[in-house]
Amino acid sequence: ILLIPVPIAPFDLLNPNKLTYTTTNDDVVQSDTELLLAVAKFLESLPGLPNPSSGNNEDNDIDDRSKPSRLINTQLVSATQEFMSRIFEELDYRNEAANCKKFADLYSRKSGTSKDVSVVVPEVYLNWCTENVLVMEWIDGTKLTDVSAFENSDESSGAQSDATLAKDSVEENLALVKVAIDSTLSQLLVTGILHADPHAGNLLKIRLDDGTVTLGYLDFGLLSTIPMKVRDALVCSVALQVFSRDVDAVSSLFGELQLIPQYILDDDSERLALAEALEITFGNSLKYLDSSDPNFNDTTTIPELKFDKLLDSLSRLVPRFQFDLPPYFINNARALSTLEGIARSLDPTFNVLTIM
Repeated sequence: ILLIPVPIAPFDLLNPNKLTYTTTNDDVVQSDTELLLAVAKFLESLPGLPNPSSGNNEDNDIDDRSKPSRLINTQLVSATQEFMSRIFEELDYRNEAANCKKFADLYSRKSGTSKDVSVVVPEVYLNWCTENVLVMEWIDGTKLTDVSAFENSDESSGAQSDATLAKDSVEENLALVKVAIDSTLSQLLVTGILHADPHAGNLLKIRLDDGTVTLGYLDFGLLSTIPMKVRDALVCSVALQVFSRDVDAVSSLFGELQLIPQYILDDDSERLALAEALEITFGNSLKYLDSSDPNFNDTTTIPELKFDKLLDSLSRLVPRFQFDLPPYFINNARALSTLEGIARSLDPTFNVLTIM
């Protein structure tokens, strides 16, 4: 529900479904949960198959050697439980109201305490919120993917060409995407409270009274909390891989964070296989300039990060090395991948690592 001074069409700008479906059907979701858990338990119960020697892999894929007791090593039941618990959380608008207030207390340009992030956050009216009703401030803005030439035009701007207006809109939007990435990195590494769903519908370009633009956030159904130890390790792993290309050190960090079973790291052959797999993963995901490129600099050149390939490769490592990825890892990667996708839609040459 949105409180505004004039009538509008009957839908919620923050989430078009919220006004249409003001009540939730917990019974349906509970039935779906039970069905998914039954399927997950069945798949986890399937025994592993004998694994013949794989030999050399001509396609340069990740090594398939393993010691499975099950056909599928991924923790499907745990993953399903985590996923459905998030669904139930998002069905209760009191959780979203609390998330919005927490986010605003940290990052709102009106009253946030963060020194690094200052964005527009809608005010939430907690006294009027219930499990099925969310009452928030209305915010006017446009999507960062909207580069309409007429977005800022009026009769006085008739002399300016549509092409110029469109170019200005792209530049403004791209600048705000960079602000969003900066904000996400600060949320991830400094405060540890992260908006985990910053897709194009949840980020707004807001024009202020003085004509400048600023970034606004919507939809607070999903916030991630990242422990300090993990934040420090993320910084170290990025530095070790991007600049030192030390996959063995990255493997050790994964072990310290308990993302990989210790027996994998203690087994020399398994640790070697993990290092080789990470080498392939990062080789596919990080594109360094060739030494023949005029912009090449062996000490400072920043590679291009391909998030889609990174996420695909990491997903392949999960069953092979029994990775245990907490939800915030997936949320963090998805958040940055989404923002990079928005930026690339505006500027195909955009490289997220130049900001990181």
